Parts: sequence; structure tokens; C-alpha cells
Amino acid sequence: MAADRIVILTGAGLSAESGLGTFRGKGGLWDDYDIEDVATPEGFARNPTKVHDFYNMRRRWLADVRPNAAHFALAKLEREHGGEVLTVTQNIDPLHEAAGSETLIHMHGELARA
Repeated sequence: MAADRIVILTGAGLSAESGLGTFRGKGGLWDDYDIEDVATPEGFARNPTKVHDFYNMRRRWLADVRPNAAHFALAKLEREHGGEVLTVTQNIDPLHEAAGSETLIHMHGELARA
């Protein structure tokens, strides 16, 4: 059975290779932050400054990271199979775009646009 299109799903591990921290695992963001405090409407209602500080810190991190070989490989695959490749990412960083990907869905939104 031949496939007409390719869908690629990416997540935190891809951007971790570029130096971005992940939420879970050793040294993850949830080691230092409680999800209920910074990622829920209730947390925002209790302490909007804490929520803003958390996301602004993460936005600053984006200034120091660059796409890695995997981001570039996926962008190349997209170029070589024009219109047949869609990347769906759980990541909220712009590293896929920085590598040249154009056919992309950010399933959790984009940090730089929020």
C-alpha cells in the first residue's frame, strides 16, 4: 500500500537537542514549577505575575536556541516532497520554522505568539 502523504509528529525531545528544557524528566520544568500554579486559569487568577514571569522566562530562552540537525532534516524532507509532508509538533518553539519548515501545525500553540 503506497502512501500519498507523510505526517510527522514531533515533541519535546526534538527541541531538547537544541538546548530547550522539557517539562518532564530529569531537570524538567515541572521540577521547579507546579503546573497548577503556572498553567491553569486558577493559577493565573491567584498570581498572574508568576504566570507571566514563567512564560516570559521561556520566551527569553528562545533567543538563545537554534534548530538542530533533526529540524533541518525534516525541513529538507518537506522541500523534497513538496506538498506531501505535514509536520505536527507538540512544541511551542519556532525551531521548525527557523530550519525552513512551512507546512506545520503547532498543536499547543506558539510561545512567541501568545
